Parts: sequence; structure tokens; C-alpha cells
Amino acid sequence: MNSEITLLVNTIQKELWLRWRLALILFVITAATFLTAAWVWPKIYTSSSVILVDQESILSPLMRGTAVETTVRDRSRIAQQTIFSQKAMDRVIASPSWAGADASNLSPKELDTLKNVIRGKTEVLNAGENLIEISFKDSDAEKAFRTAALLTDIFMQDSINAKQEESRSAYEFINEQVGIYQGKLRRAEEAIKEFRSKNVDATQGAKDNANARLVELKREFEGVELEISSEKSGILGNKKRLSGEVSPEANASFAKEGAIQARITELNTRLEDLRLNYKETYPDIVQIKGQVKFLQKALVAETLKRESATTKGTKNVPTGLVAQELKQGVLVSEAKIITLVGKKQQLQLLIDRERETLTDINAVEAEVAELNRDYTVNQNMYQSLLGQRENARVSMNIDIKNQGLTMKIQEPAILPVTPHGVRFAHIIMAGLIFSFVVPIGLVYVITLLDQKVRSELYLRDELRLPILASVYKIKNIAVKRQQVLKLASISFTILATWSVYGYVIVLRLQG
Repeated sequence: MNSEITLLVNTIQKELWLRWRLALILFVITAATFLTAAWVWPKIYTSSSVILVDQESILSPLMRGTAVETTVRDRSRIAQQTIFSQKAMDRVIASPSWAGADASNLSPKELDTLKNVIRGKTEVLNAGENLIEISFKDSDAEKAFRTAALLTDIFMQDSINAKQEESRSAYEFINEQVGIYQGKLRRAEEAIKEFRSKNVDATQGAKDNANARLVELKREFEGVELEISSEKSGILGNKKRLSGEVSPEANASFAKEGAIQARITELNTRLEDLRLNYKETYPDIVQIKGQVKFLQKALVAETLKRESATTKGTKNVPTGLVAQELKQGVLVSEAKIITLVGKKQQLQLLIDRERETLTDINAVEAEVAELNRDYTVNQNMYQSLLGQRENARVSMNIDIKNQGLTMKIQEPAILPVTPHGVRFAHIIMAGLIFSFVVPIGLVYVITLLDQKVRSELYLRDELRLPILASVYKIKNIAVKRQQVLKLASISFTILATWSVYGYVIVLRLQG
């Protein structure tokens, strides 16, 4: 392996010596190219600032529950859109570092080209958690510094304005909703007042009175029905006595039955009164129900007893004054029944009217309850919005005074003194290296392509031919003199080139 490397080095050395003019020309051209590139290569200065985006401001724990917080947690995502917006680019172009006062004289195409140049030189990165880095690079260090500072100010100001606008919009929206619900509340109040004025009689007192009147009318209605039933029973008894079917004992039975029926009616009336205020388990109610049940059994027994006596007895048709009194009693009872039927119909009309009144009152109460629910909902929303509006007002005042700011410049832009990227020294070093690499590489490529046999090792290793001896050219005085001149020319050219490099470096250092 070492012999192959040695052979390769010797071969390249021989070819360079043979093609010294070509190698020297390539050396000079490469060195001159890199020297020219280093001289004209622009210096790129980069100025950057770092903005800290706080997750929570100092005022947040103090104002929690009082102020509506507006955050900038998503500003890092829209920072590039904010900086690269048309409004921001117009401000940068109008700055003294760029077009200045001549910005208004630029054509739309020139403005668009200039904006693209600024965007291409600007870089917005996430420098870390909650950190935004805004960088600008330019060949003019002062221009890079002023532009980076201006872009940072634009972003900060736009963020502050956006924050203030957000607070102002929130306040205005809530204030608008307060006005809307205030109008709804006022309309609900007017609706309740107007409805109550149209239904003055539909009060709780009127409802209680209607219920009381309805109970009294029902009680009176039942009393009339009992009277009609009693009169009908009397008429039936008198008619049976006239026909001789009822004995005097049966008359006493009818009288007793009437007394029992009257007692039952009295007890039922008292029972209805108690049920208005007490439950069925109330002792008096239980006692009265027992008495009514007992009297009903007695009434049934009396009826059965009278019917049994009537069946067994003989007919005794009354005459004279007794018969006349019985007929008179029948006529009086019939007239009384007619009167009671009329009274019953009148009571039914009154009962129906009271029921209609209760139905109307219930409908009014349902409508009032619906209106009150609407009023309560609107009132609750109105009170809630009033509190939110005050919170929004506090937030808006905080943002106007920048007391709730959640962004600050962590590292401001500074004037760069050292260019970044590929610099003059880098290109000079590359020129010194490649001025040797290019000639050597080209000669090596030519050596590979011309297919000449340059060593006896090739005949032995590749062609497998025996080697008897090697013959070398004998250098005479003329050849040696020529080689000395050749070496002097090469050395002079290299030294001259390096001298030019040194001179250019000195000029560059002197500015």
C-alpha cells in the first residue's frame, strides 16, 4: 500500500515538473480568482433581537376574577405574518435606512421588489421556549442594526395595539350586549305591567274568593237537590196515603226518614268544610264519616221496615178533611219542587260562571308566570353582563396603560461589528489552498487519462512482464541549468502571488 502511494506521489511530481507551465498558469488563475472573489465578496452583518413572551403577567394573579385576561401566547406563530405584512414593510421602506422620503416616488414594481429583498434578509425564529428571535442581515452594519430594531418595534407595537384592540373590542361587545338586555328587561317590565293592568281582577285574592264561592254554591246546590228529593218523597207518601197504600205508621216512618236524611245532609256539609283545611285522617273527619255511614244504614233499615209493613197491611183510603189535607200537601210540594228546580238551574249557572272565572284566573297566572320567567332570565343576564362589562373596562384600562403587557425585549438589537457567514479571511485561506489543489488535481486527472506507462512496476504487476533493468536519463549541465531556471520561475511566481495576497490583506485591514 505504501509503495502504491509513493508511486502515485512520484508520478504526480514528475507530471507537475513536466507540465510546469500548465500547473503554474492554473496556480495563478486560481489564486487570482479567489483573491478577486475575496476582495469583492460583500460583508454580511446580522443584527438580531430576542423577545420574551411571558405565559402570565405580574398583574394576572392580582386581577384574576376581576379583569378579562388577554394573552399573547400565540404571538410566536403570527410574528412572521405581522413583520412581513404590507403595513410593516411600508414602514421599513419609509425609514431613513431605506427609501426614506423617496418611498412615495417608487413605482409599485420597485416597492414590491424592495419588500421582497427585505423579507429575504429577515428571519423570524423560535429561539427557545417563549422566545422569539428577529434577525436582519445586510452588507451595511448600521442598516442591519436599524432595520432589526425597527422590525422589533413594529412587532412589539402591533402586538400591543392588537392587545388593546382585543380588550376594546371585548368591552364594546359586552357593552352592546348590556344595552340589548337592558332593552329586553325594560320590555319585559312593560309587558308585565300592561298585562296586569288588563287583568286587574286576576289576583290571588280573587282566586281564593272564587274558590270559596264555588264551594258555597256547590254546597247550596247539593242542599237544593236534597230538598227536591225530600219533597218528591213527601209527594209519593201523600199519594200512597190517598190511595190507601200507606198506614199512619208509615207516615211516621216517612217523617223519621226525612229527619235522618236531613241529618246526613248536615253532616256532609260539615264534612266538606273540614276537608277544605284538613286531611282525611283528621279525627273530626273520621268521626263524621262514621256517623254518616251509620245514618245511611239506619235510613236503609227504615225504608225496608216501612215497605214490609205496607205489604202486610190492608188498604185504608182516607176521606173528608184528611184526604183534602193530603191533596193540598201534594200540590204544595209540587209547587215547591218547581221553585227548587229553578233555583237549582240558577245555582248551576253560577257554578259554571265561577269555574270560568277560575279558568281565566289560572290562565292569567300562567301567562304572568311566563312573563316573570322571561323577566328573571333577562335580569340575571343583565346583572351578569354588568359585572363582565366592568371587568372588561378594567382590562381595557390595563392594556391601554401597558400594565398587563406579557411581552418584553429580552435582548435588544445591537450594532454588529463582525460580519457573519463567508468572510474575506475564509476566501483568502481557500484561495491559498485551492491554488495548489487545482493544478495538482488537474495534472492527476490528465495522468489517469493519457494511459502512458510511467513505471516499471506497472509492467511487472499489471502486465506480468519480467523486468531485466531500468534505464534513466542522464542529466547534463544544460539540462540542470534548465531545471534551475524552471525552479526559479516557479518559486518567483508563487512568491509573487503570495506577495499580492499579503498586499491585498494589508489593504483590507486598513479599510
